[in-house]
Amino acid sequence: MLILKLDKINFVSFKNKMTILENVHKKLLFLILFILITSFYLLPKINNTFTETTFNFLNKILINNGFIIKNIEVLGVNHLDKNDIIKIISTNNNINIFNVNIKNIYRNIMDNTWIKKASIKIIYPNTIKVFLTEKKPIAIWQNRYGNSLITKSGDIIFEKNLEKFKNNLPIIIGQNAHKNVHSILNILSSKRNFIKNIWSLTFVNERRWDLHFNQGLTIKLPSKNVENAWQKVVYLHKKFNILSLYLTEIDLRNSNQILGKINLDKNLIFKKINP
Repeated sequence: MLILKLDKINFVSFKNKMTILENVHKKLLFLILFILITSFYLLPKINNTFTETTFNFLNKILINNGFIIKNIEVLGVNHLDKNDIIKIISTNNNINIFNVNIKNIYRNIMDNTWIKKASIKIIYPNTIKVFLTEKKPIAIWQNRYGNSLITKSGDIIFEKNLEKFKNNLPIIIGQNAHKNVHSILNILSSKRNFIKNIWSLTFVNERRWDLHFNQGLTIKLPSKNVENAWQKVVYLHKKFNILSLYLTEIDLRNSNQILGKINLDKNLIFKKINP
């Protein structure tokens, strides 16, 4: 029994020694490769005898020893297609990881209109990790070039699949509407349960907004004192539930009066009363 115990101890000790040797070997290999790489990139400044053949030889050694991109991790993705980022980095798959141009990768990633911030980390010997912060869309802008997502700062996000955003974001229309929508949405946000009925906003003559509700009502806001006008709307809805009055328009452009239009289509009214 004592002999078996001693054998077990010796085996564990041998295994530990082998692990240590393997780690030392890896560190030594890494050190040698590091020296070779440093020499390759520094010596040409002193001596121009390095040729393309030398580069190809060193590149092959590094690749054969695993210093090549094998793993790409993309973190922080919500709406963006992760494959778009992977494709950018994968263009460097045929060169050693020390020769990967991180600045070019960063510039290409930031060209994506979804990206607000990005940082890239190389984890040797074979991993690239990308940390992303996406922009947050607040509306869909309809313009002559098509439809785009808009952020509160007016940045345009080019997104092909807008269907998943239509139920959560309002549509805005008008010249430079994307640069002004944040201020009006900030005012309207005081009554969230009410504004969820707004399906679109029109920026009229780059001066003021028309609000279009799902119930067929349009509210014309003034160009000045918009907050006061909106408080009138909130009061009217609280007192009379204006979305159920079959109104087609409420005009608040004149601060001294409130004008309303009602739908006189009796068939439509009858249909709404008797669905």
